[in-house]
Parts: sequence; structure tokens; C-alpha cells
Amino acid sequence: MASPELRRYSSEMIRESILAAGVLINGHFVFADGDHSFNKLEMDNLWDHPNQLALILHALAAAESLPEADVLIGVPSGGQRLVTTMHELGFDERPIAWLERIPDGRKQDFRFRAKADRELALSASSPRIIEDVVTTLSSVAGAVRLLRPDVQEIHALAIWRRGKAKPQYSTGFTAHYLIEEELPTYSPEECPVHRK
Repeated sequence: MASPELRRYSSEMIRESILAAGVLINGHFVFADGDHSFNKLEMDNLWDHPNQLALILHALAAAESLPEADVLIGVPSGGQRLVTTMHELGFDERPIAWLERIPDGRKQDFRFRAKADRELALSASSPRIIEDVVTTLSSVAGAVRLLRPDVQEIHALAIWRRGKAKPQYSTGFTAHYLIEEELPTYSPEECPVHRK
């Protein structure tokens, strides 16, 4: 869901900050699912650029048009790094419910780190899931599976939506993005590098 009113910063200002931090990398990349792309988003580069990072964290914390969240849930590991840094730098003080990946599980298979995290997340009326980059929304859907979408108002907020969300991953929550800009991906057979 496009949310231009989501923050007091324009999408263009956020995009310029991200580009200035060297997050958008050009080359030929093969992702974990086998797809190929000529662009990659390396959000870890934000931490080398404090001014750009601060702008992004403020935009995530402000999220003025979203309902007030009573707990934050960072998707491992990019979303968790974001919520941790938001806390450390004083951008957000809401409690965090921690997730971890299930060993030998799929990328979107999570569990709560502790019973207290589960209780905190399930007692929230409006949890907010934070992610750095989303493509299909599978990682957000993995977090939503642990919650109660039938009684909770769940919102997900990501810095960048780079691909098309898949319908099977888009239920039980409302998705919001600071930037919605698809970056083309190709199957190995469709990749222009391999067709030559």
C-alpha cells in the first residue's frame, strides 16, 4: 500500500539519502532463490553514513499516518537491526518483541526468542513489523503467522519494496513502505547475461 502521507519526508528525499549511502549497488547478482538482478540493495551500508541512517530511522519511527503501535517486531536480521538502532539512538522507545530464525527452516520461518517476547507480541493490540527490504512479503508473513491477525491490527513497515508482493503472503496485515520501486529480477533462463 503506497503511503505518501506516512512520513514527513518525501519518498524522493528518502531515496536520495539511501543512494547517497551507497545502498543501491549495480552489477550482476544471483539471489538465494536463484533469481538474477542487475541491482542489489545493501541496507547495511546505511550504518556507514550516520546522517542518512538518522533520516531513515526517523522516518520509520514517525510513521504518522499509521495507527499507534504498542510493540515493535523486527524481522531477523535487517528489521531487528533497524529497531535496535532506533532504540539505541532514541528514535523510538516502544517495547520490542524479539524473533529468531528457526534453525534449518526456510528464510521466513521464525519463532519468538523467549516466552516473554511471545506474551508481549500477543498482548499487543497494534503490533508493527519492521523490515528493511521486501520483495514478495514472505518474511513479513513469517512474522504475522506468529501473531493474531483476527484480533490485532497488524501493520508492516519496510524501507523499500523492491518486488511484487505475492498474494499468499499479503493477508492478515497492512503493508507500508518508505519507497516503492521495483528492481527487475530475472529467472536464470531470462537473465540477459545468460541469454547471450
